[in-house]
Amino acid sequence: MSTIGDEEFLRLLKKDVDYFIHAVERFEELVPRVCASLQDQWRLQAQSRRNFALELEILLEKAEECVSAPLAGERN
Repeated sequence: MSTIGDEEFLRLLKKDVDYFIHAVERFEELVPRVCASLQDQWRLQAQSRRNFALELEILLEKAEECVSAPLAGERN
């Protein structure tokens, strides 16, 4: 992948991570507003979405490491 492609991928991935984290926060704010019978289901959904956001963050960290490793090698 080219440097420009790497930068674009990282930019989009960061945007996705921010979006999902914010979406989970908004979703969790709504949980107390739904009827009690739905709250458990919504909490499970919120946890699932939080896990997905965490996986995206891990992917972002690994992608940043992969992109920065060749650049560090070029500087040496």
